[in-house]
Order: sequence, then structure tokens, then C-alpha cells
Amino acid sequence: MNSEIREIFHDADPLSIIHYPLSINIVSFLPKPTIAGHSSRSVPRELPVKVNLDRTSSGFCIGVQGTIHVAEQKLRETGSLYSLGDIVHNEVEVRRLEALGLITIDENTFSRIYNTSVLVRAHGEPPSTYETARNNNLRITDTTCPVVSKLQRTARLLHELGYQVVIYGKSTHPEVIGINGQCDNKGVIIKHADLSDPEETAALALDRKSALISQTTMDVPGFYELKANLEKLFSSHTGEEPQPWLAIRDIDITADMTGVRQMPQLVFKDTICRQVSSRNSKLRDFALSNDCIVFVAGKKSSNGQVLYLICREANPNSHFIEDVEEIDAAWFTLADGRKADSVGVCGATSTPMWLLEKVARHIEERYGNDAPATPEA
Repeated sequence: MNSEIREIFHDADPLSIIHYPLSINIVSFLPKPTIAGHSSRSVPRELPVKVNLDRTSSGFCIGVQGTIHVAEQKLRETGSLYSLGDIVHNEVEVRRLEALGLITIDENTFSRIYNTSVLVRAHGEPPSTYETARNNNLRITDTTCPVVSKLQRTARLLHELGYQVVIYGKSTHPEVIGINGQCDNKGVIIKHADLSDPEETAALALDRKSALISQTTMDVPGFYELKANLEKLFSSHTGEEPQPWLAIRDIDITADMTGVRQMPQLVFKDTICRQVSSRNSKLRDFALSNDCIVFVAGKKSSNGQVLYLICREANPNSHFIEDVEEIDAAWFTLADGRKADSVGVCGATSTPMWLLEKVARHIEERYGNDAPATPEA
């Protein structure tokens, strides 16, 4: 049996694994495409619009970029590679990689294969996955997002210190399953920040020291709403006035682990990824600046659902698609009967930039103005 089963990619400079562009500092607009054998004027233009592509707050986050980069590299070297679960929550991108030789497997299949390589995606996995790999002599290509890896360590140490770990997140999400695995699957998972689901709160022990953490892709306001509601709930058990749970840092956990200084009984650590959460306000502004929004994401994408709702709240004329076949020309006629002047194309952290470009080109080709699109001042 191989004693070394993990291939670690986290030591590399994160910038060295960027595969798709993320950080262009302006909202970019695609040039009018020219189809081979046709002039651009040969394309019907019943609904003239300017197509604006969001490159600043859409497309893969750095964790997903790293996973896709490593998968492509492995596929070039070997021609095939197992992925435990969908490599990314975007069916179009999954199909592209499967055409290159990626084989998506579930946990049942994972437990029955031996002597081969398996990729762990950016969401991460619980310790039990690595135990299965050791038992089955599997080589793990570990592309867990560094932000998620740090969160897993935090959850594990808090659990070892005797804290009841409360996780703000979705119980079925792969990242949360991995985090809870660090707590021997004894974490209390709460999705509803208002504590409206009694099944979620039933497991809370109000007399235990407790620590609140979060799935990295959850919303910041919801996290602090949950914190405030937990403060009220725990105080109601003691009959005292609500006391704030205290923020902790990594150094506080280390100090407690080493016996230097104990942490308070009720603590929290904001573990939400700011690269993801910072997109919210930018996408809201982008949605407001266009007559119509075409939001591109996989239906399985939790982040996609959150970001789409942000767009729709800012601009009710927002529409969710997975690929170009779902686009409806009627979207580009506004409620008052006017034709839309601009269509914004944006997406989730699990949406590849090449797919966003494809959608923008598709709209520009069929409905764009004759004049080339140019950036706004």
C-alpha cells in the first residue's frame, strides 16, 4: 500500500494556478463577432442591444480555478482521471472536462475502486474520504481550496477543544459535509439565520460552550443575523440579558490549545470567503446598470442561486440560464414595450469565463447593434 496518497498543490503560489481571467478592473464588452463566411450584417438584428460582459465579479473564484487547472494538467498527462463528485457545480463545464477524459464518480463507486488516482475538488472532503483512500491504495490529487482547508482546521481544533461547533450553511453541501467531518459529524448545521426551522435548532445544547463558523460561500449579513439570534437564544436559557459572542482569531485557538489562555464560552469566527462575498455589491451595481440581465450558472450551484437572487432583486428583468439554448428573445423587450438598450451577462463563482463569453457572443450575434460595443466611461 502506498504510504503517500496525497499530492499537495497548496504550496504553490496561488497566482501560478490561475487559469481563467478574474481581475480585469473594468466591465468589459465583447467585440462584435464575425462568423466565417458571413458578414456581421447578414445576421438578423430584430432586437438591437449592447451586450455588456461582467469580468470583474463573475467567473471562477481562485479555488475553482486551481481545481480546473490541475484537472486539465492531469488529463493532458494521463488521458483520464476520476473526480469524486462533480468537479464544479456547472454541468456545461463538467461535460467539457468529461470529454477530455474526466470520470465523475460518487461515494459508493469511490469505495469500490483500487490502485488509481482520484481528484478531490475545491469543496474538500471529510477525513473518512482519506481513510478510504488509504485502505484502497488510492492516490489523492487534493485540490481543496486553501480557504476551505483553513476552515476545516478551525472546525477540527474547536471540536477538539470541546466546543459545540455551529455551522452556518447547507447540510447537503459538499463543503459543509467536509467541515462537519472534522467535528466527527457532531456539528450543528443551521441554514436559516432566523432560527425558523425547529429541526435545525433541536440539536443545540444551550448549556455547552459553543463556537459559530460558516460555510465559505454563505452571505455575510445572514451570518451576523444568525449570531445575534444565537446570542438571544442562549441568553434565554440562562435568563440573563443577551451577551455578545466574542470574535476569535487563529492565535486565540492556538493559545487555548497550548494552555496559554482559555477562550470564552461563546465565540464566533467569520470564515466566509471575502473574494466570493465581495462580488455581491458589484453584481448588484452591474444588474442596475443594464436593462436586462442574463445570469449564467449551473442549477446545482448554491453560489449561483444566491447571486442570481441579488441580480433579480436589483433588476427584476433578470433571467437564469445554464447555456445559450435557454435564451428567449422576449427577454429583450421591456415591460413598457421598448427594446432593451443593454443586456448584461454575468454568472457565479462556478461559471467558467469561456461560457460567459459564449453567451455574450451569442446575444451580440443575434441581437447586437451594428456598431461595435465599447466600454462605458
